Amino acid sequence: MSRLSQHQTLELMAGIEQFNSGEFYQCHETLEKLWLHYPTPDREVIQGIIQIAVGYYHLSRANQAGGLKLLKRGVQRLQKFAPAHFGIDLDSFIAKVSKEITRTEAHAEPPSCGFEIPRIEFISATDDC
Repeated sequence: MSRLSQHQTLELMAGIEQFNSGEFYQCHETLEKLWLHYPTPDREVIQGIIQIAVGYYHLSRANQAGGLKLLKRGVQRLQKFAPAHFGIDLDSFIAKVSKEITRTEAHAEPPSCGFEIPRIEFISATDDC
């Protein structure tokens, strides 16, 4: 497993901050640049977060099918690295996204009451970040 450089860590943190602020399109743009230049197997964590961000972006634009598809793909990618990676609490994040998937699937259309978008939380600084 590779280690993120200081610059890459800052990019990851910027993307996560954007996600946590509900800026899903910007999160996608920020993390995609990191993902493209981080050619190691654990880049799937970055890709999973990107997919979940884009999934919420689609849900916010009433594209339930596209949103759910991307949320599920993102969760599948992140599960490979659970419980944590890059210091991110993946278990908690996966559980919250999975709950939203279940809740959204129970509706024929996106829930009118909005979405419970989880925050991406760090558990600690680790050697892999």
